[in-house]
Amino acid sequence: MSTKNSRKFLISFSGIDGSGKTTLAKHITNILRGHGFKCNYVYGRLEPLMLKLFIFLGRKVFLRKSDTFRDYMGYSNQKRNMVKKHPLLFKIYFLIMLLDYLIQLFLKITIPWVMGNSIVCDRYIFDTVINDFAVDMEYSNKDIKKEIDKFFRFFPKPTLSFFIDVPENIAFKRKNDTPSLKYLEERASKYRFIASEYNMITVDGNKDLKKIKRFIEKKVSEEVCLK
Repeated sequence: MSTKNSRKFLISFSGIDGSGKTTLAKHITNILRGHGFKCNYVYGRLEPLMLKLFIFLGRKVFLRKSDTFRDYMGYSNQKRNMVKKHPLLFKIYFLIMLLDYLIQLFLKITIPWVMGNSIVCDRYIFDTVINDFAVDMEYSNKDIKKEIDKFFRFFPKPTLSFFIDVPENIAFKRKNDTPSLKYLEERASKYRFIASEYNMITVDGNKDLKKIKRFIEKKVSEEVCLK
């Protein structure tokens, strides 16, 4: 990998749980740092901080009879019903969730970006909108794109974005903390939509890991080093 061009860049890795995003994001971060790039590795999906108390109370008050692992569909349907039944409470929840995420993006993305650092995102805005907004709020594909575009008014679009595409049944076997196969199936079609809509580089995450790493290294080298 040549270092002819030292401009800053943002690279994102997206996909369903178990697709290999973290492994690949950390790998490319280490490669770039080894070639002298100032590069931050960032977990770019929403991490509930301000929201933790509300999630705890919601589970105790509204979802106490449901369990996401024992009955994912029952749990998921009950959450959606709560959204419809208590619109004011949900609006407050959504606003806190949004504020929580905006602060995290500002600290993790905006500040390092303004300081001239490049960023590798293990998950990014795409993943938050799909996992934390779209499923429970029953977004259409149009809604998903509209929400993502709102974020990109204020935060940088990726220089390169990779979509790691893995069959849901394979991804489910890779992780023991995924609630159910249905959880992945609900999200997979949404990921494939945004991959097409935002011209992501689709990577077959079912291939040999060494081959995947070489493919991504080549794409990154072409984009950030040779232009």
